Amino acid sequence: MSVLGIGGVVTDRIMVIPDMPHWDQVCYVKDFSIQQGGMIGTAMAAVARLGEKAEFIGGIGDDKGGEYILKQFHNNNVICDRIKIFSNETSAFSECLVHQKTGERTIIHYKGVQNKDQLFLEKVDLTGVQYLHLDGYWLDTAIHTARTAKKQKIKISLDPSSKLIDDHRTKELLSLTDYFIPSYHFATRFTGQTDPEKIITHLARTGMNTIILTYGKNGSYLYQDQEFSHIPSFQVKIKDTTGAGDTFHGAFLVGLMKKLSIKDSVIFANAAAALKCKTMGGQQGIPTFQQTIAFLNDQGIHLFKV
Repeated sequence: MSVLGIGGVVTDRIMVIPDMPHWDQVCYVKDFSIQQGGMIGTAMAAVARLGEKAEFIGGIGDDKGGEYILKQFHNNNVICDRIKIFSNETSAFSECLVHQKTGERTIIHYKGVQNKDQLFLEKVDLTGVQYLHLDGYWLDTAIHTARTAKKQKIKISLDPSSKLIDDHRTKELLSLTDYFIPSYHFATRFTGQTDPEKIITHLARTGMNTIILTYGKNGSYLYQDQEFSHIPSFQVKIKDTTGAGDTFHGAFLVGLMKKLSIKDSVIFANAAAALKCKTMGGQQGIPTFQQTIAFLNDQGIHLFKV
């Protein structure tokens, strides 16, 4: 069985800087890296790195950026045979500015081909798919595939991108979602609330049974079966938070595939995301399954019987 992700992928140019520059100011880069990124691209890389089968469906241009993205999918053992290549188009890319002291980051993003709503694919075959993971990119294709997944009793998780905040189709996508996992930044804009419990209370009115609010170093907030709980993050020396949330999403699904409970899957995902933050870039620092379990064991948390 596998995880299928439909959504965004980019090339990330990561620059570590001492402070955010002002207009007309020169800022010198302290460290630099080019890696694959994107919400779904990185989540699928996490699924594969953690030992499960992952496939990505999305769109790229027929440019050097697209070539690089394909190469990285192959390097990460992520299936990408059904990716759509648009002729004479530009692949999405991001400039990621990482604060040298805190590891916090700001992203400057160019959507490129990801400005489209459709991949112009025939019906997506979901044979062998256990979980469908979405972010709201290629929204028409995502909703159509989610409808099919629902009929086939395939579980759907959603890491909502900012483009879903004001789109009239968001309501239907939420109605199809089994695991809604927004970031705190998205959730505050979407609900107008700032307190985690109030955010989740607002989101729960949509009728969703499982909501997981990710809040960086503040951990995660889980709403399940009308119960609310806070799951703390793990403290590590942070170098770069880029891709931490995406790693969380992939690791959460791996936890479910390993038959963990939802709460234990969140703990597992928190650990994988924390370990990623120790390395620069969104994907280079994604841990293996063994590394994540060893880290949890060191914390006195034993999710799997030896």
